[in-house]
Order: sequence, then C-alpha cells, then structure tokens
Amino acid sequence: MNLKGTMYSFEPIKQPKATEEVLAQLKEAILRGAYKEGDKLPSERELTSLFNVSRGVVREAIRGLQVSGYVEIKQGPLGGAYVKEITLGLFDVGFSDLFFSNKITITEVLNVRQYIEPEIARLAALNISDEFREKLEIALEQEKQSFKSADDLMKKLTAVHLILAEMCGNRLFEGIIISIISLTHRIIKAMFKDLLKLHGAGEHEDIVQAVMKGDSESAAKAMTLHGDSFGRVFLELEKSEGWLWGPESFNGPGKK
Repeated sequence: MNLKGTMYSFEPIKQPKATEEVLAQLKEAILRGAYKEGDKLPSERELTSLFNVSRGVVREAIRGLQVSGYVEIKQGPLGGAYVKEITLGLFDVGFSDLFFSNKITITEVLNVRQYIEPEIARLAALNISDEFREKLEIALEQEKQSFKSADDLMKKLTAVHLILAEMCGNRLFEGIIISIISLTHRIIKAMFKDLLKLHGAGEHEDIVQAVMKGDSESAAKAMTLHGDSFGRVFLELEKSEGWLWGPESFNGPGKK
C-alpha cells in the first residue's frame, strides 16, 4: 500500500541507539511500500518531531539509508531524501561491509563462488536462447581485445559470469554473484598490478561452448575447473604478496 500523501506511523525513539532505530524504522517503511521509488521522505524537521530525537540523529539515519542504497539526496528547493529503486545491487553494500570489517575472508568469498557458479552455469545451459548465445559470443570475443584500463579489463573478463548469472533464472544467485564480483574487483585493484596473472583472456571458452550447446553437466564441470584454477592462483598470489586486510583497505591494503 502506498501511503504517499499521508504520514507513516513511526514510533518515538528511546536513547541510546537512536540512530540505529530511526534507520531501522525508515528502512521498514520503504520495504513495506509506504514510500516507493521516487517518493520523498518526510523532511528532517518532520522526522525529528515524529521520532522525538535530535536533527543530528535523523541526519545520520538518512545518511545510513543513502550509503545502503535506499535513498538518494537531492539539493535545491525540492531537495530531500528520495527513495531509490530496490535492486540486486543492495547485496553489494552488505558484502563489502562484511569483508572490509574483517567479518568474512577472501577464502570464504572464493568458496562461495566455487559452490554457486557451477550451478549457475548448469542452469544457464538449460536456458540458452539465441539472444543469450549472441551475448556470450560477443563477451567471449571482447575478452581477447585490447583494454584501456584495469577497470576495462576486469569488465571484459567478468562479462561472461554476469551473463550466465542473468541467464540462470535465480535472482538470488544473480544478486550474490553480482555482489561478489564487484567486491572481487575492489580487492584485485588494490592487491595486484598485473591482472592477467590472475585471469587471462579465453579462459571461459569451454564454459561458453558447453552452455551454448545446452550441455548443462559439461557447463557445470567447466565452471568448476575455472573456479578452482582462479581461486588457487588468487590465494597463491595473495600469500606471496603478503597482504593484510582491515578497515584501512578502503584506501588500499597494508603490508604484514
């Protein structure tokens, strides 16, 4: 139900976890549909009164919604916090926060990929179509082309994975893989100068060929081999470089 034009029934907040509680209630209101994509949240003044908290608490809660990807802040006469579309990209923030706060490790991230992606490849092979066949052929060809930057190279080398995730028909799998690949990009950019040591062009050939033939079992096996190889090389390079991850990793990792 869209309550646009009326006021959502928020509960007054008690200290000391005021910011967290305000954030939780605002997020719940968005998820319940009280505020939909494009809707403007009540002003800071209104929220201050509704929650019986300081404007600083409300401001921090809104900032939390912005960082989490639930709202965008617009300036000007009609400015304020506007609700964004809820997409699979919300996974990305959670995965990154967990990793950079040392709640999950590189090994755990790689293990999740190794378990999920063979199933994604298997499902993708069952859902092959002319449209996806063309997308895969283009992505495979672009891997072999020259690249302009590290970001361009990583985009080329992960295109096949993202297409297969789209093909698999499971949005949770897709969201997880999109987020893990995004996190992996950040780690790789900070850790390695020569990306081709990790992943060369053409390594998806067997996977793509199996998927395009609709051979689900061969697709899963090819993805397993690829994931095992990538994970092994990744961890070997990480060990040899001696990187130590922590909160400072947002600005680059620190040496052991």
